[in-house]
Amino acid sequence: MKIKLKNRLDVLMRDSGVRSVEEMAHRLTDNQKYKITRTPLSRKFKDEDVTLSLSMIEAICNELQCLPGDLFETEVSDATDEYIDELRSRLQPFRYGSIRLKKPGAPDSTDVPTTGPAPAPRAVPAKGKKPAAAANDLDDIAGPKVTHMNAAALKKQ
Repeated sequence: MKIKLKNRLDVLMRDSGVRSVEEMAHRLTDNQKYKITRTPLSRKFKDEDVTLSLSMIEAICNELQCLPGDLFETEVSDATDEYIDELRSRLQPFRYGSIRLKKPGAPDSTDVPTTGPAPAPRAVPAKGKKPAAAANDLDDIAGPKVTHMNAAALKKQ
């Protein structure tokens, strides 16, 4: 099996209302106390072979309110059908990412995108009413809430 990662920072930035790499660099510096300028940030996500530190991934995830898996698209190739089925059963749905499974020898255009198992349907409360257990149900489905605190403040907790 071979795995290739592609970054999806541009999609996350667009969905979060960040209009440019320069704005993202300012937000990381000001809000997350992760000092970076536009040029190095741009290089990190434009170049194919870069090293991303965990502190940078934490800062981006805290600023954009996403999970680390949302930053990357995962492409799997050279895997058996049985292993692909096992992978699909282990995958958790996530916000933006998608996994592209490639059959051995297949061209890139025949990738089969998947986002893992479908999430359980949620009951929609009547207008103006919030059920008491709804918050707990959402935590069970989506996992723990992501805070908008900077990485240094989170490490103190």
